[in-house]
Amino acid sequence: MTSPSRIPEFSEEELKHLRLGQFLQFMWPIAVGFLLLYAVFAVVLRSVSLVGGTGAVLVYTLALARSRRLVARGQSERAALLSGYALLVMVALGAIFVHFLFAALVVMAIAGVVLVQPYAERPALARYMFAAFGVVVWVVGVDVLLPPLVEQPPPALQRWVIALAEMASVGLMLRMMWVDALRLRQSLARAEQAVAIRDEFLSVASHELKTPLTPLSLKLQALRRELSGASASSSPERALGHIEMAQRQVKKLVELVDDLLDVSRIGAGRLELHPEKVELAALLREVVRRFEPEAARAGYTLELEAPQPLTAWVDPFRFEQVLDNLLSNALKYGAGKPIRVRLEPLEGRALLTVRDEGIGIPSAALERIFHRFERAVSGRHYGGLGLGLYITRKIVESSGGGIIASSAPGQGATFTVELPLAREEESPATSVSPPTGSMPRLS
Repeated sequence: MTSPSRIPEFSEEELKHLRLGQFLQFMWPIAVGFLLLYAVFAVVLRSVSLVGGTGAVLVYTLALARSRRLVARGQSERAALLSGYALLVMVALGAIFVHFLFAALVVMAIAGVVLVQPYAERPALARYMFAAFGVVVWVVGVDVLLPPLVEQPPPALQRWVIALAEMASVGLMLRMMWVDALRLRQSLARAEQAVAIRDEFLSVASHELKTPLTPLSLKLQALRRELSGASASSSPERALGHIEMAQRQVKKLVELVDDLLDVSRIGAGRLELHPEKVELAALLREVVRRFEPEAARAGYTLELEAPQPLTAWVDPFRFEQVLDNLLSNALKYGAGKPIRVRLEPLEGRALLTVRDEGIGIPSAALERIFHRFERAVSGRHYGGLGLGLYITRKIVESSGGGIIASSAPGQGATFTVELPLAREEESPATSVSPPTGSMPRLS
C-alpha cells in the first residue's frame, strides 16, 4: 500500500528532550548572567535586597547545573521537576528581597508550570501546580499587600533589572511554546495521516478479502454440480481439483486474518514468543520444500544453500512465519526468475538471505517497507495488505536479531536476517514481547 507523503517528524520523547534542552540552553546563561549582575551590584551598592536576590538566583543556578546532568543521563522528568521546583524557590525568595520584580516573579511561576507540564504525570503535576499557585499567592501577598521588607536598589537600576527579567521570562515561555506548537502540528499531521492510511487500508483490505472469496464461491458451486451428477463430465479428479482450489483460497483468507490479528497483538504489546532450540537449516529445508509446488506453478526455481546445521533459540512457529513471508514476498515480486535462499554462520550468528531477481525496490522505500500497511509498489498491480514485512521485522527483533533489505529497481531484492546462535548453556525466556526501540542493525 502506498501511503501519503510523510512529514519530517520527531518522536514524542525526542520532542520532550528538545523542549527541555531549549529551556536549559536558554536559562543557563540567563541565570549565570543575573547571578553575576546581582553579585556585582550587591557588593558595589552594599544592597541587602540584591544580596538576597543573589542567593535566590544562586539556588536556581545550582539546580540548573544538576538538571543538565540529569538530562545528559536521559532523566528528563526528574530534570524538569527539579528545575521547576527550584524556579518556585527562587521566586519565593525573590519576593522577599527584590520587591520591585513583582510582575516578572509572577510570570516566572507560571513559566514553571509551562515547563513541567509535559513531563509530570497527574499526581506529580497536580502537586507542582498547587505549589506554583501557593508561590503566586505568596508573591502577591508579600509584594502587593506589604511594603518592601528590605531597602530596594536605586530606581534606575530597578528599571533595567525589571526590563531584563521580564524579557527573559517572556522569552522563556515563547521558546517553550514554540516546541509545544511543533508538537501540536505534528500530532495533527499524524492524525490526518492515520485517517488517510486507515481509509486506504479499508479499501485495500476489502479488495484483498474479496479476492479469494470469488474463486472460492465459484469452485464450491462447481463442486456442488460435480457431486450432484448434473455435469456429464463429472469425475472424482475434477471434484478433487475443485476442493484443492477451494482449500488454497481458504488458506489465503486465513493468512489475511492471521496477519490482521498479529498486527493487533503487536500494537497492544501482546505478541508472545515461546523460544525453543531449533535447527534452522532443517526448518528452512522443510519450508522451502513446502513452497516448491507453488513456485513450480508460477515458473520459479528455488535454490537452497544450507551447508551446515545451525541452532538458535527461536519460536519455531513464528520463525516459520518469517520464512513464509520472505518466500511469499520473493514469489510475488520475483518476476519468474530464480530465488536463492542461503543460510550460513557469521561470527556467532546465523545469517539468512533470501534473494530474488525481480522488479526490485527503490532505495527510498527500503526502510519504509517494514512499516505497517506500507508497500513499495501500487496495490493495483500486486495484492497484499502491506503487513508481512512489518510482522517479520517485529518477530525477528523480538528474537534478538535484525533484518534489512537491499535492492535497486529492476535488479531484484535481497532480505538479510541475522539471529544469534544458541550456546549450550543458554536457556530461553518463556515469552518475549516485541521491543519498542529501533531495529538492531546488521554489522
